[in-house]
Amino acid sequence: MHDSQALDDLLLGDETALYVDAAYYSQKTRDTLKQRGIEDQVQRKGYRNKPLSKALYAVMPALRPHFPLEKGFCHVQMALWISANALYAPRQNTTFYGLATMAANICKGAKFLAKYGLLERCYAG
Repeated sequence: MHDSQALDDLLLGDETALYVDAAYYSQKTRDTLKQRGIEDQVQRKGYRNKPLSKALYAVMPALRPHFPLEKGFCHVQMALWISANALYAPRQNTTFYGLATMAANICKGAKFLAKYGLLERCYAG
């Protein structure tokens, strides 16, 4: 079962806003949030022959505070040719993605050094 189907069980009651992806976008979710007095910050999605309005599309990044994090994962997957089905046991995943993240950070560091060089160190105190 997808966690969007168990939203009532996931809400604790002390939330002020709900920031989640478009999988949660439904009339039932909107009704639940309104009933509990929780601010609706659910990612919107368009439907066939009913695309999102330009105004709503413009505010989409504001509804996605986790976007920078997703961008980082996308970079790791694309740069290192990791497919979504390259999943193993939990321990293997932890090691695999840990190493992949380190490799991605080394790549980013190398690009930074190539572009800006070593920055002057500034010691406080």
